[in-house]
Amino acid sequence: MALSKNKQKENDWDNLIKKIAKTNGWKFKGWFAYKEINDFFYEANFYTSGIDNSLMGSLQFKPLIIDEVFWEIVGLEDNKKMPLSFRGNGAFVIRSKNIFSFNLKVIPENLNKDINNIFENINSQVDKLQSIVLDLDSFVKYLEQNPDSDDEWFDSNLIIMASIIQKKYDKVLSLLDYAKKEKKNSGFGFGGKDFYDLAKE
Repeated sequence: MALSKNKQKENDWDNLIKKIAKTNGWKFKGWFAYKEINDFFYEANFYTSGIDNSLMGSLQFKPLIIDEVFWEIVGLEDNKKMPLSFRGNGAFVIRSKNIFSFNLKVIPENLNKDINNIFENINSQVDKLQSIVLDLDSFVKYLEQNPDSDDEWFDSNLIIMASIIQKKYDKVLSLLDYAKKEKKNSGFGFGGKDFYDLAKE
C-alpha cells in the first residue's frame, strides 16, 4: 500500500534528520537523537508534520544516575540493563530538563541547511552545558535557576530524585509534603501507590 503524500514527506524528512544527526556524532532512534557525555544523557527530539510542513523539537538533558535511583525506588532495577536510548523513550523514566525548543516551517529546498543549523545550535548548547553543569550539585543549581516558564513544578521529579541522591532528605520531605498538599501528581503509578508515596517510604 502506497504511503500518503504527507506521510512520505515525513519519512523523507525523518531519514534526513537521522543522517545529519549521525554525521554530528549522535545516535538516533524513532524520533530522537541521543548521546551520553560525562554521565549525562542528552536527547534532541524531532517531530515532523507533512500536513502543515513543520519541524518541531527540543534539546533536553539529565544525569544518568537520576533514572538509575528512580528504578531502585520503584522496583524496576532490570531497566538498568536496557539500551541507552531507553532513557529517552522508556515508559518509566524521569523526564529530562528542557533546554530549548524550536518550531520551523519547512521549505524543502532549505531543509538540509535548516537541520544542520539546528544541530549546530544543539551542539553549541551541549558544549555550554558541559562547562557549567559538571555534577549533580551543579545540575540542581541549574534547575533552580532555570525553572520551567509554564509550570514551576515541571522539574520537580528531577529535583526530588537529585535531592534523594544527595541525601538531602529534609528537602525531599518538604517537596513531597507540598505535592500532597497541592494534590500534585508525579505521573507514575505503581499499583495503589504513586511514585511520591514510594519516595517518601
